[in-house]
Amino acid sequence: MFEKGLSLRDIGKELNISKTKVRSRLIKAGVLLRPKDPTPEEVTRWRIWKTKAPPPFGFCYFQGKQVKNPVEYDVLLKIHRQWKEGRDANEITHYLNAKRLKPRKAKVWHNKAVKKILERFESKKIAIEGKEL
Repeated sequence: MFEKGLSLRDIGKELNISKTKVRSRLIKAGVLLRPKDPTPEEVTRWRIWKTKAPPPFGFCYFQGKQVKNPVEYDVLLKIHRQWKEGRDANEITHYLNAKRLKPRKAKVWHNKAVKKILERFESKKIAIEGKEL
């Protein structure tokens, strides 16, 4: 099964044993295991899709590229506007929660999340409307 291209996990499911047991039995039988490192073709294929790191707030991955998230980008613009007006992270957090604007995962905005977004504005890592800040 291994020589036909099945993975250790797939073989384990077929035989109802663990992946580790499949691996140890193959090694005992003298079977040369496939290398763990991906081939350059595999790496190229993977890079087309989403990376492991989540995109910054206001953006999402679409066909391997970082694009504006239609749900979050409006909130990001409001944060940017507040920051340009000279408000600090605490004031912006209160503003967002008062307007009942939702963060990505939490129920309410927290100071730390707003600070991270402001740090990206200050370091010019977030682009607003096509131009770097």
